[in-house]
Amino acid sequence: MMFGDEYEVRTTTKLAEARRMLAECAADIIISNQSMPEISGSAFLHEVVKTCPRSLRIMSTGYVGAGDMFTDVVAGLIDIFIPKPWDEKQMRQVLERASTVFESRRDASSDNF
Repeated sequence: MMFGDEYEVRTTTKLAEARRMLAECAADIIISNQSMPEISGSAFLHEVVKTCPRSLRIMSTGYVGAGDMFTDVVAGLIDIFIPKPWDEKQMRQVLERASTVFESRRDASSDNF
């Protein structure tokens, strides 16, 4: 709701719906919570890498050991980590950074053609 006027935001709390949305339209930026009802955020982002490999992936969580996320960051599954609780200003900064990184990736990949 905070960013719907600035970004095309699609949300869901259902895993099947998330998978359907990703299959229909590859998302540029994907934000996942580590604690989800049907699957962990890390497992979901493992799927996202296959479905939307060019997406920029953000993980948000209230509690996680540093080692838990480090492996996923190093593996390229998580591009940006934002701890909870976050406020609108923090998330706005993360989204601006994510947009910039995504655009630079897209520009770099188009230069290779």
